[in-house]
Amino acid sequence: MGLSAISATMTHPDYNLLILLYDNETYANTDIQISGTSPYGVNTSFSTPGKVKRIMHHRWKKNVAPLIVAGHPTVKYVGTISTSYPLQAMNSVRKALSIGGPTFIHCLNPCPKGWDFDPAIAYELGELAVNTGIWPLYEVENGKLSLYGKTEQIAKGKFKRLPVRDYLLRQGRFAHFTDEDIAYFQNKVDEMWERWLVPGVIPLQKDLE
Repeated sequence: MGLSAISATMTHPDYNLLILLYDNETYANTDIQISGTSPYGVNTSFSTPGKVKRIMHHRWKKNVAPLIVAGHPTVKYVGTISTSYPLQAMNSVRKALSIGGPTFIHCLNPCPKGWDFDPAIAYELGELAVNTGIWPLYEVENGKLSLYGKTEQIAKGKFKRLPVRDYLLRQGRFAHFTDEDIAYFQNKVDEMWERWLVPGVIPLQKDLE
């Protein structure tokens, strides 16, 4: 189901359904091809690093949930989840299924084959995506935005974001990254947390220059 079909569905208040975006950050059923939700610099079958050009993918990951929120203001529930925080994830799904009308949840799902890691650390990678601030957890319920879990703790200064290096270097798909590449990735995440009106949600800067 493409973004256009999702968007069309979200415009029909009489549709009582949940669209759950299971995001492994590639087109995995066609041999790990790059997609709109693939992160910057990632190694896929269509963005393999080489000797001449190390970084073949220069786009930043598409931020899907805010697209749904901004473009479909009548949708009653939109959220992001990580199955590494299963209770929070289940609560979000329950809300989305019970609130009525079309709803949308974007779930980040580590993929051992596509991301090139030992399946035993899948749970840990999901936690690191959140704890580094790369994957913020939030929900928009009846127009009200709430950060939750570790993301809320980060925003309130109760938990210090971990360096993105801890997340990136656990995956073979980023094995070609240099210190400069990691620093660029870290700077982009820092900018999201320090300059955006709402981290991970609203990319407008807090201070207009």
